[in-house]
Amino acid sequence: MYSDLRIRFDGVVRRGIRFRKRLDAIKRRHPEVQWYPYDSFANLFPVVGLLRSRGVTLAELAGGSPVLDVGAGDGDLAFYLESLGYEVDAIDNSGTNMNRMLGARTLAAELRSKARLLDFDLDSRFEMQRRYGLALMLGVLYHLKNPFYALEQAARCARYCILSTRVARWTPDHSVGLDAHPLAYLLDEAETNNDKTNYWIFSPAGLDRLVSRCGWSTMAKEHVGSPASDPVHPGNDERVFLLMKSLIDPHP
Repeated sequence: MYSDLRIRFDGVVRRGIRFRKRLDAIKRRHPEVQWYPYDSFANLFPVVGLLRSRGVTLAELAGGSPVLDVGAGDGDLAFYLESLGYEVDAIDNSGTNMNRMLGARTLAAELRSKARLLDFDLDSRFEMQRRYGLALMLGVLYHLKNPFYALEQAARCARYCILSTRVARWTPDHSVGLDAHPLAYLLDEAETNNDKTNYWIFSPAGLDRLVSRCGWSTMAKEHVGSPASDPVHPGNDERVFLLMKSLIDPHP
């Protein structure tokens, strides 16, 4: 996916690929779990691109504080970060998680992980009880009914955030361009991936406006996927990855 050899052979990426093989072996031993079908480790390529563009490391962003993985799924990246030496909390919602968090609990048991698995609804009026150096919000924003509130709360508890979400430059029929306007498209229940937990697909300008209004400053940005993106069709999928700094000091 990335032609830049500095990214492809970066230590974070290479160690991640090795750790994925370890997780894959565990998953094969547990066919009773309906594992997430998506490769979480593919996110490491644009994440490393963000880090390199700003000349920072994960350790510098974490700053010795715990790391938070929001919308962790089966916890693949959370457990990977723990293997690198970080203290990790991982959030998901068993009510919408495809295996009700059995996957994350199974991996945690097999790995003898000390990561905290937190089960709650991000669309509830939650408040985080800990402070974090870095939060990950990868592929979670469009699953939230109220992404504004979740991003605000993240800005109150974490210094930095690496976020990714799907964006759209066109309406589904490509009759209306969304690119230059701060907009969001509200999906029907089965309109994208037949997944009723998909809600908001922002335009690139809409995403920029959202994170700014929620108390974040964008430090770096990466685009991955189709330049003719729309909210619905798999072939027109575009993702934006952001490295952000909180404007609300979470460590007063």
